[in-house]
Amino acid sequence: MLTIDREGEEFVFENDWDILIPVELCQTPEAGLTVTVIPRLRTLGKRFLSLFSDRPFSKEALSWLRDGIAEASLGWGYLCDRHTVRHCRIFRFLSDATPREPLPGGRLLTAGDEKINETTFDIAESVSDGRLCFGQVDGGKIVSVAVTHASPDEREPGGTLEIGVETIPASRRRGYAVSCLCGLTKEIVERGLVPEYRCTYSNVASAKVARAAGYLQIGEACSFILRKTGRLRTRI
Repeated sequence: MLTIDREGEEFVFENDWDILIPVELCQTPEAGLTVTVIPRLRTLGKRFLSLFSDRPFSKEALSWLRDGIAEASLGWGYLCDRHTVRHCRIFRFLSDATPREPLPGGRLLTAGDEKINETTFDIAESVSDGRLCFGQVDGGKIVSVAVTHASPDEREPGGTLEIGVETIPASRRRGYAVSCLCGLTKEIVERGLVPEYRCTYSNVASAKVARAAGYLQIGEACSFILRKTGRLRTRI
């Protein structure tokens, strides 16, 4: 299925935004393959589906799409010769499973916990936005967190809610990331939603965290990202 991101294109070009995501691919059991493009790449999206709908995430398909975006985007002001291609696994916690209990010291966080936060997540801002934050406290400091990407109130019952996880380098390999993911998973399930977790294919450690917390890979996604500044990398 091809979808057109008109609002995204208008926002980026009207505001001279540094980042542009002209194409996104996503494949899940319930929706199948969805190719989202900005209006000026509608023809490219249609051609991609006609050629690669049976193998959209193959190296051949992603390389073809990357080259097509580079050619089409000449003159947009972005570094179109150096793309970032973010190819991700999509994990979900299945509805018939029971979340594991977190480790001692793991708990749901409040805005006031920002004062003991050692991670790069802004807990106070996240909580004020209505997002759920679950943290692992060690030595009086929050050393690992799992945070939802949106407020549960923004989702319909049975909808998915994506989670991000971070552990400070000094506290890794202690099971804290899995603990936080398990703790937040339980909170999401209790609210009638489906927890979702994504990580790049190159991030093997992150995939292990998801599986250890009881998640199964159900799909994949890929975003093509252009910037006006900064050093970009292409990974397919």
